Amino acid sequence: MRFLFLNQCFPPDENPTSQLLGDVVAAADGSDLCRVVASERDYANPSRRYPSRRTEGLTEERIAVFGFQRARRMGRLLDYAAFTAGAAVHALRRERPDVILGMSAPPILGALAVAAGRIRGARSVYWVMDLYPDVAIRAEVLKPGGMAARFARRLSAWTLRNADVVVAIGESMAARLSAQGAKRVEVIHNWADGTAIRRIEPGESRFRAEKGWADRFVVLYSGNMGAVHEFETILEAAGQLRDRPEILFVFMGHGVRRSEVEESARHRGLRNVVFHDPVPKARLGDALAAGDLHCVTLRSEMAGVVVPSKLYGILAAGRPVLYLGPAEGEAFDIVKGGCGTHVRIGDAAGLASAVRAYADAAARCREEGIQARRVFEAGFTRERQVRRLWNILRSLDGAEAGQGP
Repeated sequence: MRFLFLNQCFPPDENPTSQLLGDVVAAADGSDLCRVVASERDYANPSRRYPSRRTEGLTEERIAVFGFQRARRMGRLLDYAAFTAGAAVHALRRERPDVILGMSAPPILGALAVAAGRIRGARSVYWVMDLYPDVAIRAEVLKPGGMAARFARRLSAWTLRNADVVVAIGESMAARLSAQGAKRVEVIHNWADGTAIRRIEPGESRFRAEKGWADRFVVLYSGNMGAVHEFETILEAAGQLRDRPEILFVFMGHGVRRSEVEESARHRGLRNVVFHDPVPKARLGDALAAGDLHCVTLRSEMAGVVVPSKLYGILAAGRPVLYLGPAEGEAFDIVKGGCGTHVRIGDAAGLASAVRAYADAAARCREEGIQARRVFEAGFTRERQVRRLWNILRSLDGAEAGQGP
């Protein structure tokens, strides 16, 4: 079968959606012909460019974009527009695929995959990482009753009704997609590389030793600092833990809100909070092992429209999860499985109390970390999820376009 994959990012870009799609394409068998259309620019560092290339079974097409910094909203929109236009040309003019899969970065790619599939007689799959336009509206990027939001809702509804398969990354997201009109929804959870990221004791982390954290209790937030996440409760809790100098909060990553979070920490005079740039993929497992306890955050209004992808790397690393967010969704359900603690947004005292309890109970950290790895191996390995996705894609062989299998 011939597959066309549309996503703004593809390896060697280390954006999470890039890594997921890279794992999928790498698992294609010898009879699959895959073509990937992605941006020529690196997601985090637009000055870095990637060439198109062709290998056995894979054609990788790179679309020229402007390369604006992602902190500027208009620049992001212009890059989205340039990439989408280039992807449309490739989808409509090159060799006809049997299946077209569009991811949700940029959000219009799902609609492009469906439209191109209908025009060319191919099956279409919309792989939803974040549920748009719900995310943009709840993050106050779009006004709920504005013209842009109304258009985005109509386009989303059309895409969901006409896609042969809609792939959700969580059960709560799947329920929302079905309610919005998707006729076939399949759940494929995000995953992590359980070989590259494995459970080791904090003292075995070379990254931890390099940073001088060997004698500290490290509360680690690793990943994107974006509009869907909540940080004020963490910073307030850090302020309440000034009397415990051995407890260190580490924010490791980039994102549109990093400068805001740094400024808030400086304003509060928090000497027990440090910031670190993201590490290369090759060092991720060691860096995750540097934390004794990991934070995952999600704004309350984002339940069911976003699933924190950083959660799966934490589980693979075998660390307890301190989940700050609504009492629903995938992160909440996983934590209830005995591998962490849930705290509601705004409850800084509860968060500080939870951190103290973990810092004073090394055995608890170890037991919940072991359970986290068990949960990972039972349901969120790369091999398991990628195999399930390929089974769905291949089930479309012979199906009438627009009608499902």
